[in-house]
Amino acid sequence: MANISFGIFMLVFVTCMSVFMVRAAWLHWIDSDRAPEMPGVRTTNPSVIRGHERGIVPLAGWLALTNASILIGLINSQATTGVALVLLFSSFVMLLLHASVAWFNWPKFLVPPHLRHDTGSIVEWYEHRRDLRAALAEAAERDALGHRSDPR
Repeated sequence: MANISFGIFMLVFVTCMSVFMVRAAWLHWIDSDRAPEMPGVRTTNPSVIRGHERGIVPLAGWLALTNASILIGLINSQATTGVALVLLFSSFVMLLLHASVAWFNWPKFLVPPHLRHDTGSIVEWYEHRRDLRAALAEAAERDALGHRSDPR
């Protein structure tokens, strides 16, 4: 009896998670103001947050495929084991696509249309580092010429 109640709980829980993420992906795709903030993103770096928002479609696909493989895996049958493994392998492909979209904004067909002009998080990080290096070199050059930045 405990296995049946756990199975029903898992069925309801993972279905609700999948429906929430697919809805969030749809709202981000149509550029709705009702699109939720990215759940579980624990960073203040705006580049990372934008990367996850760009990659929400493959992220929702990853979650849906993972949850489907869990639900099919709950059915203890030889016939469903192969299907569950195929879904689990497909979910890892979706996870790699999420990383690709978040970091490089590629492939474009998985990026919401209003975010396709963005660069990826890796490019933004590299440009930020380049600008920081240039500012430090300029400050060092000013110090070498005897100009101090703080008048004392």
